[in-house]
Amino acid sequence: MYAELRSPNVHEPQNLAEYTNTIMSYKDNITYLWAGGTYIMSQRGFYPSASANVEIISLGRIEELKHFLRNDRFAEFGSMVSLSKIESVGALLLPKILIQALESTATPLIRDSITIGGSICTPSFRTSIASALMLLDSTAEIRYPKKRIHTKWFPMSRVFDKNGKLSLPQNALMTKIRIPIQQFDYQYFRSVGSPLTDASSSVSLAAVAKMEQNSISSGKLIITFPDKGFCQSRDIDNIFSSLQFPCSESHISSFYSYIITYIRENLGDVSQLQEVRLRGMLSNLIDELNQKSISPL
Repeated sequence: MYAELRSPNVHEPQNLAEYTNTIMSYKDNITYLWAGGTYIMSQRGFYPSASANVEIISLGRIEELKHFLRNDRFAEFGSMVSLSKIESVGALLLPKILIQALESTATPLIRDSITIGGSICTPSFRTSIASALMLLDSTAEIRYPKKRIHTKWFPMSRVFDKNGKLSLPQNALMTKIRIPIQQFDYQYFRSVGSPLTDASSSVSLAAVAKMEQNSISSGKLIITFPDKGFCQSRDIDNIFSSLQFPCSESHISSFYSYIITYIRENLGDVSQLQEVRLRGMLSNLIDELNQKSISPL
Protein backbone atom coordinates (compact mmCIF):
# COMPACT_ATOMS: atom_id res chain seq x y z
CA MET A 1 0.00 0.00 0.00
CA TYR A 2 2.59 2.56 1.08
CA ALA A 3 4.88 1.69 -1.83
CA GLU A 4 2.28 3.22 -4.15
CA LEU A 5 2.37 6.63 -2.45
CA ARG A 6 4.56 9.23 -4.10
CA SER A 7 5.02 11.95 -1.49
CA PRO A 8 6.42 15.31 -2.54
CA ASN A 9 9.57 16.48 -0.79
CA VAL A 10 8.85 19.43 1.49
CA HIS A 11 11.49 22.13 2.09
CA GLU A 12 11.17 24.88 4.72
CA PRO A 13 13.82 27.56 4.13
CA GLN A 14 14.28 30.02 7.00
CA ASN A 15 15.25 32.99 4.82
CA LEU A 16 15.69 34.05 1.18
CA ALA A 17 19.29 32.83 1.13
CA GLU A 18 18.16 29.30 2.05
CA TYR A 19 15.32 29.57 -0.47
CA THR A 20 17.87 30.45 -3.16
CA ASN A 21 19.98 27.40 -2.31
CA THR A 22 16.90 25.17 -2.42
CA ILE A 23 15.51 26.44 -5.72
CA MET A 24 18.92 26.27 -7.40
CA SER A 25 19.41 22.70 -6.18
CA TYR A 26 16.05 21.52 -7.53
CA LYS A 27 15.51 23.86 -10.50
CA ASP A 28 15.11 20.89 -12.89
CA ASN A 29 12.35 19.33 -10.78
CA ILE A 30 8.66 20.20 -10.62
CA THR A 31 8.51 22.82 -7.89
CA TYR A 32 5.47 24.16 -6.04
CA LEU A 33 5.66 27.20 -3.75
CA TRP A 34 3.48 26.81 -0.66
CA ALA A 35 2.26 30.22 0.50
CA GLY A 36 -1.09 30.09 2.33
CA GLY A 37 -1.92 26.67 0.88
CA THR A 38 -5.47 27.59 -0.09
CA TYR A 39 -4.84 26.75 -3.76
CA ILE A 40 -2.69 23.63 -3.45
CA MET A 41 -4.96 22.01 -0.86
CA SER A 42 -7.99 22.44 -3.13
CA GLN A 43 -6.43 20.65 -6.11
CA ARG A 44 -7.81 17.22 -6.88
CA GLY A 45 -5.11 14.61 -7.36
CA PHE A 46 -2.30 16.70 -5.91
CA TYR A 47 -1.52 13.96 -3.39
CA PRO A 48 -0.34 11.31 -4.07
CA SER A 49 1.72 12.96 -6.76
CA ALA A 50 1.72 11.52 -10.27
CA SER A 51 5.38 12.44 -10.59
CA ALA A 52 8.32 11.24 -8.54
CA ASN A 53 10.36 14.46 -8.69
CA VAL A 54 8.01 16.94 -7.04
CA GLU A 55 9.33 19.52 -4.58
CA ILE A 56 7.25 21.73 -2.29
CA ILE A 57 8.96 24.80 -0.89
CA SER A 58 7.07 26.22 2.08
CA LEU A 59 7.47 30.01 2.37
CA GLY A 60 5.91 30.32 5.82
CA ARG A 61 9.18 30.76 7.74
CA ILE A 62 10.74 33.40 5.49
CA GLU A 63 10.35 36.57 7.53
CA GLU A 64 11.54 38.82 4.67
CA LEU A 65 8.32 37.97 2.82
CA LYS A 66 6.13 39.22 5.70
CA HIS A 67 7.39 42.80 5.92
CA PHE A 68 5.33 45.96 5.39
CA LEU A 69 6.71 49.39 4.45
CA ARG A 70 5.07 52.70 3.61
CA ASN A 71 6.14 56.23 2.78
CA ASP A 72 4.56 59.25 1.09
CA ARG A 73 4.72 57.66 -2.36
CA PHE A 74 3.86 53.98 -1.96
CA ALA A 75 3.00 51.07 0.30
CA GLU A 76 5.02 47.88 -0.02
CA PHE A 77 3.92 44.45 1.18
CA GLY A 78 5.88 41.23 1.31
CA SER A 79 4.25 38.50 -0.76
CA MET A 80 3.44 36.41 2.34
CA VAL A 81 1.32 39.12 3.98
CA SER A 82 -2.27 37.89 4.26
CA LEU A 83 -5.21 39.64 2.62
CA SER A 84 -6.78 40.31 6.02
CA LYS A 85 -3.56 41.94 7.25
CA ILE A 86 -3.46 44.21 4.20
CA GLU A 87 -7.08 45.18 4.84
CA SER A 88 -6.39 46.10 8.45
CA VAL A 89 -3.19 48.14 7.89
CA GLY A 90 -4.30 49.63 4.58
CA ALA A 91 -7.91 50.59 5.28
CA LEU A 92 -7.09 54.31 5.54
CA LEU A 93 -4.07 54.24 3.24
CA LEU A 94 -4.76 52.16 0.14
CA PRO A 95 -7.18 53.05 -2.69
CA LYS A 96 -10.74 51.99 -1.95
CA ILE A 97 -11.01 49.73 -5.00
CA LEU A 98 -8.14 47.56 -3.74
CA ILE A 99 -9.69 47.15 -0.29
CA GLN A 100 -13.01 46.22 -1.94
CA ALA A 101 -11.25 43.72 -4.22
CA LEU A 102 -9.62 42.09 -1.18
CA GLU A 103 -12.97 41.84 0.60
CA SER A 104 -14.68 40.31 -2.45
CA THR A 105 -12.19 37.45 -2.80
CA ALA A 106 -13.33 35.12 0.00
CA THR A 107 -14.75 34.98 3.51
CA PRO A 108 -12.84 36.69 6.35
CA LEU A 109 -11.65 33.32 7.67
CA ILE A 110 -10.17 32.31 4.31
CA ARG A 111 -8.65 35.77 3.80
CA ASP A 112 -6.62 35.14 6.95
CA SER A 113 -4.82 32.36 5.03
CA ILE A 114 -4.67 33.74 1.48
CA THR A 115 -1.46 35.68 0.86
CA ILE A 116 -1.19 38.61 -1.52
CA GLY A 117 1.48 36.81 -3.56
CA GLY A 118 -0.54 33.61 -3.71
CA SER A 119 -3.66 35.45 -4.86
CA ILE A 120 -1.73 36.93 -7.78
CA CYS A 121 0.30 33.86 -8.76
CA THR A 122 -2.37 31.15 -8.63
CA PRO A 123 -2.27 29.73 -12.16
CA SER A 124 -5.80 28.40 -12.57
CA PHE A 125 -7.80 31.60 -12.11
CA ARG A 126 -7.42 35.38 -12.07
CA THR A 127 -8.54 37.49 -9.15
CA SER A 128 -9.86 41.02 -8.98
CA ILE A 129 -6.95 41.71 -6.61
CA ALA A 130 -4.50 41.30 -9.49
CA SER A 131 -6.62 43.47 -11.78
CA ALA A 132 -6.97 46.22 -9.16
CA LEU A 133 -3.19 46.23 -8.70
CA MET A 134 -2.76 46.50 -12.47
CA LEU A 135 -5.20 49.43 -12.57
CA LEU A 136 -3.22 51.16 -9.82
CA ASP A 137 0.10 50.79 -11.70
CA SER A 138 1.55 48.53 -9.00
CA THR A 139 4.83 46.70 -9.42
CA ALA A 140 6.17 43.39 -8.12
CA GLU A 141 9.68 42.31 -7.23
CA ILE A 142 10.45 38.92 -8.82
CA ARG A 143 13.36 36.58 -8.04
CA TYR A 144 14.10 33.88 -10.60
CA PRO A 145 16.96 31.45 -11.25
CA LYS A 146 19.08 31.16 -14.36
CA LYS A 147 22.77 30.46 -13.86
CA ARG A 148 22.30 32.57 -10.75
CA ILE A 149 19.39 34.27 -9.00
CA HIS A 150 18.14 37.44 -10.70
CA THR A 151 15.96 40.09 -9.04
CA LYS A 152 13.82 42.45 -11.11
CA TRP A 153 10.83 44.75 -10.65
CA PHE A 154 7.95 44.02 -13.05
CA PRO A 155 4.92 46.24 -13.70
CA MET A 156 1.92 44.22 -12.58
CA SER A 157 0.59 44.28 -16.15
CA ARG A 158 3.69 42.33 -17.25
CA VAL A 159 3.16 39.61 -14.66
CA PHE A 160 0.45 38.35 -17.04
CA ASP A 161 0.40 37.92 -20.80
CA LYS A 162 -2.24 39.47 -23.07
CA ASN A 163 -4.54 36.50 -22.41
CA GLY A 164 -4.34 36.89 -18.64
CA LYS A 165 -2.05 33.92 -17.97
CA LEU A 166 0.93 34.16 -15.67
CA SER A 167 3.98 35.21 -17.62
CA LEU A 168 6.81 34.90 -15.11
CA PRO A 169 10.16 33.16 -15.59
CA GLN A 170 10.30 29.49 -14.60
CA ASN A 171 10.54 28.89 -10.82
CA ALA A 172 10.05 32.61 -10.16
CA LEU A 173 9.23 33.89 -6.67
CA MET A 174 7.27 37.09 -6.12
CA THR A 175 8.82 38.72 -3.06
CA LYS A 176 7.20 42.20 -2.79
CA ILE A 177 4.26 44.17 -4.15
CA ARG A 178 4.60 47.96 -4.33
CA ILE A 179 1.39 50.00 -4.54
CA PRO A 180 1.54 53.72 -5.40
CA ILE A 181 -0.44 55.96 -3.07
CA GLN A 182 -2.61 57.88 -5.51
CA GLN A 183 -5.57 60.22 -5.19
CA PHE A 184 -8.61 59.68 -7.42
CA ASP A 185 -11.77 61.79 -7.66
CA TYR A 186 -13.74 58.68 -8.53
CA GLN A 187 -13.26 54.98 -7.81
CA TYR A 188 -15.61 52.14 -8.70
CA PHE A 189 -15.53 48.44 -7.90
CA ARG A 190 -18.16 45.75 -8.26
CA SER A 191 -17.86 41.97 -8.18
CA VAL A 192 -20.61 39.41 -8.77
CA GLY A 193 -20.31 35.68 -8.18
CA SER A 194 -17.55 33.73 -6.47
CA PRO A 195 -14.21 33.52 -8.31
CA LEU A 196 -13.22 30.54 -6.14
CA THR A 197 -16.33 28.37 -6.39
CA ASP A 198 -18.06 29.52 -9.60
CA ALA A 199 -15.45 31.13 -11.82
CA SER A 200 -17.41 30.61 -15.05
CA SER A 201 -20.17 33.00 -13.96
CA SER A 202 -18.19 35.48 -11.89
CA VAL A 203 -17.09 38.89 -13.18
CA SER A 204 -15.75 42.09 -11.63
CA LEU A 205 -15.26 45.65 -12.85
CA ALA A 206 -12.89 48.26 -11.42
CA ALA A 207 -12.47 51.85 -12.61
CA VAL A 208 -10.70 55.04 -11.54
CA ALA A 209 -10.88 58.57 -12.91
CA LYS A 210 -10.34 62.23 -12.21
CA MET A 211 -13.50 64.30 -12.44
CA GLU A 212 -13.99 67.46 -14.45
CA GLN A 213 -17.19 69.46 -14.83
CA ASN A 214 -19.05 67.26 -17.33
CA SER A 215 -16.40 64.71 -18.14
CA ILE A 216 -13.58 62.66 -16.70
CA SER A 217 -9.87 62.56 -17.40
CA SER A 218 -7.29 59.81 -16.93
CA GLY A 219 -10.12 57.30 -16.84
CA LYS A 220 -9.09 53.64 -16.66
CA LEU A 221 -11.08 50.47 -16.22
CA ILE A 222 -10.39 46.76 -16.08
CA ILE A 223 -12.76 43.79 -16.22
CA THR A 224 -11.86 40.43 -14.67
CA PHE A 225 -13.19 37.05 -15.76
CA PRO A 226 -11.64 34.54 -13.31
CA ASP A 227 -11.83 31.69 -15.82
CA LYS A 228 -10.63 33.73 -18.82
CA GLY A 229 -8.42 36.67 -17.95
CA PHE A 230 -8.46 40.45 -17.91
CA CYS A 231 -10.04 42.94 -20.27
CA GLN A 232 -7.93 46.09 -20.30
CA SER A 233 -7.20 48.25 -23.33
CA ARG A 234 -5.86 51.73 -24.01
CA ASP A 235 -8.61 52.15 -26.61
CA ILE A 236 -11.29 51.27 -24.04
CA ASP A 237 -9.74 53.72 -21.57
CA ASN A 238 -9.70 56.45 -24.24
CA ILE A 239 -13.39 55.89 -25.03
CA PHE A 240 -14.22 55.88 -21.32
CA SER A 241 -12.31 59.15 -20.82
CA SER A 242 -14.06 60.77 -23.79
CA LEU A 243 -17.60 60.21 -22.48
CA GLN A 244 -19.60 63.35 -21.73
CA PHE A 245 -21.96 63.35 -18.77
CA PRO A 246 -24.83 63.00 -18.34
CA CYS A 247 -24.28 60.11 -20.74
CA SER A 248 -27.19 58.85 -22.84
CA GLU A 249 -28.35 55.25 -23.05
CA SER A 250 -27.23 55.06 -26.68
CA HIS A 251 -23.67 55.95 -25.68
CA ILE A 252 -23.77 53.34 -22.91
CA SER A 253 -24.94 50.71 -25.42
CA SER A 254 -22.19 51.63 -27.89
CA PHE A 255 -19.57 51.50 -25.14
CA TYR A 256 -20.82 48.12 -23.95
CA SER A 257 -20.89 46.72 -27.51
CA TYR A 258 -17.30 47.81 -28.10
CA ILE A 259 -16.16 46.15 -24.86
CA ILE A 260 -17.98 42.88 -25.63
CA THR A 261 -16.46 42.79 -29.12
CA TYR A 262 -13.00 43.36 -27.64
CA ILE A 263 -13.55 40.57 -25.09
CA ARG A 264 -14.64 38.06 -27.73
CA GLU A 265 -11.70 38.91 -29.98
CA ASN A 266 -9.08 38.75 -27.22
CA LEU A 267 -10.40 36.41 -24.51
CA GLY A 268 -12.90 34.29 -26.41
CA ASP A 269 -16.53 33.73 -25.52
CA VAL A 270 -17.64 34.36 -21.96
CA SER A 271 -20.85 33.03 -20.48
CA GLN A 272 -24.15 34.76 -21.13
CA LEU A 273 -24.53 35.35 -17.40
CA GLN A 274 -21.15 37.09 -17.28
CA GLU A 275 -22.20 39.34 -20.18
CA VAL A 276 -25.48 40.25 -18.46
CA ARG A 277 -23.71 40.96 -15.19
CA LEU A 278 -21.10 43.09 -16.93
CA ARG A 279 -23.81 45.13 -18.67
CA GLY A 280 -25.39 45.82 -15.28
CA MET A 281 -22.07 46.92 -13.80
CA LEU A 282 -21.31 49.27 -16.69
CA SER A 283 -24.78 50.81 -16.44
CA ASN A 284 -24.30 51.30 -12.71
CA LEU A 285 -20.87 52.87 -13.30
CA ILE A 286 -22.27 55.36 -15.83
CA ASP A 287 -25.29 56.11 -13.60
CA GLU A 288 -22.95 57.04 -10.75
CA LEU A 289 -20.89 59.31 -13.01
CA ASN A 290 -24.09 60.85 -14.40
CA GLN A 291 -25.19 61.64 -10.87
CA LYS A 292 -21.85 63.18 -9.99
CA SER A 293 -21.93 65.35 -13.10
CA ILE A 294 -25.21 66.99 -12.08
CA SER A 295 -24.52 67.20 -8.35
CA PRO A 296 -23.09 70.42 -6.94
CA LEU A 297 -19.41 70.23 -6.00
